[in-house]
Amino acid sequence: MIDKNASTPMYEQIATTLRHEILQKQYGERGCIGTHSQLAQRFGVSLITVRKAVQILQEEKLVDIKQGKGTFVRGTLLHDDLSSLRGASNILMASNLPAHVTVPVFEMIETPRQLDSDLRLGLGKRCLHIVRVHILDGTGLSYAEIYLPQIYGRDITKADVENFTIYQIYQDKLHVALGTGRQSIRAGCASADVAQALGIEENSPILKIERRAYSDSGSLIEYMRMAYEYTKYSFEVELKLSAT
Repeated sequence: MIDKNASTPMYEQIATTLRHEILQKQYGERGCIGTHSQLAQRFGVSLITVRKAVQILQEEKLVDIKQGKGTFVRGTLLHDDLSSLRGASNILMASNLPAHVTVPVFEMIETPRQLDSDLRLGLGKRCLHIVRVHILDGTGLSYAEIYLPQIYGRDITKADVENFTIYQIYQDKLHVALGTGRQSIRAGCASADVAQALGIEENSPILKIERRAYSDSGSLIEYMRMAYEYTKYSFEVELKLSAT
């Protein structure tokens, strides 16, 4: 449980334990993780230490504090306002979540024949194929399969993809001016690869995002398919009302 002699402060140890339990759904979708007094008794620490731990989770948008009732799991982990086309890295950074990136696949391949003809034309005969997974406390949050044209992909390293977003790489390393993109979001079922990465059952419900991104000159620079476990991602958008 809590090591009072460790160099890591006790409140950070408690936050780590509770974060892991929340991500593993031990409290359900909106369950109570306990009052401050209950948590203090559970971990054998002071109320001040518990308040610091819970504050971390609140800043990460993992919990809501209801006075007199306790601390409750917030229903959705990642929120996207769709004001711009962003990846999981940007959303996680905005949420102050300490996630890290793994890149289990990084390879130059023949462009898959099953892709649409316009995608094959934009990617060229060969493309850089990347799989990138965002992980928080041992739990997969997002799974992205990315295809980049060889003309750009040949100058990108695995370390680049592990440390920067694709659009940061294009802009800062390759000096490609970013243009526009088209994205669709729909319900789907987890494939075996997605299920393994996200720690869910195969065919479990997921949200699937498909995106095509272009440079300011109109050239295709990315085709991406991303998957989120459905309870961990939500989006909202403000639009002008219309009567027609």
